[in-house]
Amino acid sequence: MTKFFRSLHNWLGLILVVQIALWFLSGLIMAILPIEQVRGEHLRLVISANWQQAVVSPQQILQQHSARASFSLSERLSWKNNQLAATPVYLVNDGSELYRYSAATGNPVSALTEQDIRQLALAQYNGDGTLQAASLLQQLPQEVQQLPAPLWQIQFADSNNSRFYLDPATGKVIRVRTDSWRWFDFFWMLHIMDYQDRSNFNNPLLITFSASALLFTFSGIVLLWRRFRPRKRHTNPITAGN
Repeated sequence: MTKFFRSLHNWLGLILVVQIALWFLSGLIMAILPIEQVRGEHLRLVISANWQQAVVSPQQILQQHSARASFSLSERLSWKNNQLAATPVYLVNDGSELYRYSAATGNPVSALTEQDIRQLALAQYNGDGTLQAASLLQQLPQEVQQLPAPLWQIQFADSNNSRFYLDPATGKVIRVRTDSWRWFDFFWMLHIMDYQDRSNFNNPLLITFSASALLFTFSGIVLLWRRFRPRKRHTNPITAGN
């Protein structure tokens, strides 16, 4: 039995050594990186709309859509009198389409111009770089692949290699991506072993390696117990009779 567990432990160790090291390394790196910095919260100015301005009810908006439509809240940003302002907006996701309505009038919110997007991106940017490029993306890169297209990508020339992704109709920053986030995402990929989408925590590869690592740990415990378990003392019968 001991020989079986020793052989099992050794072979599992050889197979798992690299991935176990990557689990510890990636966990350490993700623990070290401040999550606020990873999300780019220090680079983004957040402004909220005054929802007392909302006159139209969500039910009035949802009546225009199918029963499967989902509903959420957002803001339409504008630059007025050298100040960033926000008005309330309803977002309706109906099938594969995203609709935006003014909560004050109920009218559809039209897309902003590139000049508006550039101005709003700069207004929401708290960094020390300059705006380098603006692109309206119909196909999104991996770092925002789970968001609905289209989105404006705004690139800033700063030490963080920052990119803002803005809603084309509201001008609101949806995501901030920096080099810190990209490093975090890389190590997250190694940690969950999803090398394609980097989001599936229940993929078969992770489950298989995790189960093998548990078996590796269990076999090690068995070997450790068999090595250090208390030994029974054998009494010499001649000595015991004296």
